[in-house]
Amino acid sequence: MEEKESLLNSKEKDCSERRPVSSREKPKEEIKLTAKKEVIKVPEDKKKKLEEDKRKKEDKERKKKEEEKVKAEEELKKKEEEEKKKHEEEKKKQEEQAKRQQEEEAAQLKEKEESLQLHQEAWERHQLRKELRSRNQNAPDNRPEENFFSRLDSSLKKNTAFVKKLKTITEQQRDSLSHDFNGLNLSKYIAEAVASIVEAKLKISDVNCAVHLCSLFHQRYADFAPSLLQVWKKHFEARKEEKTPNITKLRTDLRFIAELTIVGIFTDKEGLSVIYEQLKNIINADRESHTHVSVVISFCRHCGDDIAGLVPRKVKSAAEKFNLSFPPSEIISPEKQQPFQNLLKEYFTSLTKHLKRDHRELQNTERQNR
Repeated sequence: MEEKESLLNSKEKDCSERRPVSSREKPKEEIKLTAKKEVIKVPEDKKKKLEEDKRKKEDKERKKKEEEKVKAEEELKKKEEEEKKKHEEEKKKQEEQAKRQQEEEAAQLKEKEESLQLHQEAWERHQLRKELRSRNQNAPDNRPEENFFSRLDSSLKKNTAFVKKLKTITEQQRDSLSHDFNGLNLSKYIAEAVASIVEAKLKISDVNCAVHLCSLFHQRYADFAPSLLQVWKKHFEARKEEKTPNITKLRTDLRFIAELTIVGIFTDKEGLSVIYEQLKNIINADRESHTHVSVVISFCRHCGDDIAGLVPRKVKSAAEKFNLSFPPSEIISPEKQQPFQNLLKEYFTSLTKHLKRDHRELQNTERQNR
C-alpha cells in the first residue's frame, strides 16, 4: 500500500513537471524576467552616463588646459614681443643718442675748423693790409727815377688798350693786368686810367684786384693818388643829383674808397672825410625808407672792423669759445673811428624802429584778416 502511494506521488510529480505552463501563469514569469532585465539595464545606463560625464569632464579639463596653454603661450609671446619692442626702442634710442652726439661733435669740430680758418684769414688779411699800407705810405721815397720809364713801352696802342681794360677789372685778370702794367709807361695816361678805374662796374669780389692795381699805380706815379681822389669827389658830387642811384655801384664804390684809404693810397684825413661824407649822405637820405640798408651792411661787413672798429659776432664768438686771439683794429686810430661808430649806431636805431613799426602794422593786418 505504501509502495502504491509512493508510485502515485512520483507519477504526479512527473506529470506536474511535464505539464505546460498555463496562460494564467505565463505573464507572471515574463514580468519577472523583464524586471530582472530592467534591474540589469539600470546599472548599465548609469554606468554609461557616469562614463560620459567623466569623459565630458575630462574633455572639458583637457580643453581648459589647452586654452590655458595657448593663453600662456600667447602671454609669453606677447611678453617676448614687448621685451623685443622695448629692446628695439632702447637700441633705437641709444642709436639716436649716439647719432645726435656724433652730429654735435661733428658740428663742434666743423665750427672749430671754421673758427680756425676765420682766425687764419683774419691775420693774413690784417698782415697783407699792413704791409701794403706801409709800401703805399713809403711810396714817395721809393718811386723809380726818370731813366726807368725810358725802358718801358710808351706806344699809344698798347697803353690805350690797357686803359680800356681797366673799365672791366676782374679778380681773374689780376696777373695779366699786373704783367701788362709792369711793361708799360703810363705817365701820359694817368687821367684816362683814373677815369676808367672810377667808371669801372666792379663786383664786390673784384675790389681787391682794383686796389692792387691802384697800389701799383701809386707806387710808380706820384700824380695818380691826387688825380684819383679828385675824380672820386666829382663822381660822388654828380651822384647827389641822381634820383634813383645804382645800389650795386654805390655799394662797391663805398667799399673801394674805404679800401684805398685803409691801404694808404689816400691819407686818413682825405679818405676818411670822403667816406664819412658819403656814408652820412646815404644814411640821412635813408632814415625812413632804409632802401640802402644793403650798402651799409656791406660796408660794415668788409670795412667795419678797420674804419669803425666793429667786431663781427662770428669773430667774437670764436674768440670766446676757442680762446683765439684775433688781430686788433689798429690801422685807423680809435679817435678817427668814433664818428663812424656814432653814425652807424644812429642808423641801426632808426632801422630797428622801422622794423618794429612794420611788425606792428603786420600784426594789425593779420588781426583784421582774422
